[in-house]
Amino acid sequence: MTNQLNNQAEKTEELELPEEQQVVDYLMENPDFFLQHSPLLSDLEIPHESGVAVSLVERQVSVLREKNQHFEEKLRDMVDAVHDNQRLHVSLHRLAVNLFDADSLDDILGVVDDELRHKLGTDFVYFRLHSEDIASGGDEGHTYVDSGDEVLQAFSVLIEKNRIQCGHFTQEEIASLFFDDADDVASAALIPVSVPGIQGLIILGSCDEQRYHAGMGTDFLSSLSDLIGAAMRSQLLKAVTN
Repeated sequence: MTNQLNNQAEKTEELELPEEQQVVDYLMENPDFFLQHSPLLSDLEIPHESGVAVSLVERQVSVLREKNQHFEEKLRDMVDAVHDNQRLHVSLHRLAVNLFDADSLDDILGVVDDELRHKLGTDFVYFRLHSEDIASGGDEGHTYVDSGDEVLQAFSVLIEKNRIQCGHFTQEEIASLFFDDADDVASAALIPVSVPGIQGLIILGSCDEQRYHAGMGTDFLSSLSDLIGAAMRSQLLKAVTN
């Protein structure tokens, strides 16, 4: 009797189920397993997030459908990025041509404002510039300011290092940058202007909090800054020559 129980125990040990990883390894090493046991594809029921069990084939179809949707979304994002880059390229070209025809600093600011606000749909565009040769003033006093202007002092490091800053700003900063429009601004970008004879900021604002953010690419804004700086430098040199 004892020998019989021992034999049964040994058989039970021999029949122990394989570990999960062993099953995975076996299936990986034998990719034709389900070809040889095709009924399992429809007989096996795979738990689903919805709580309804589905067959292995249905689960595979579902996974493939999800992957296909993911790739379609990535493709759409890539196409959108290409279209956006083309639009910005056209904008820079148009801006360069129009700046070439500008006859004064005010013309330059008008061209930039028109391109950003009306062509590219920027919600808010402000200029805050200082030049020893230009008296302070302008709409609401935000176009040309004195050397001691608090906003230019607060962002002096950006101007000195010619560094663009995008994202969210404090309520106090937004109020000082956008005046009466401050309540509608959810994100902003500061573009420094620093050429001999004139320094300051071109200030862009958006009602969309995701429009300008810290991790965004700034190639377009950097090119914009270079174009505007070159145009201003040219106008200042003309003024000195004349």
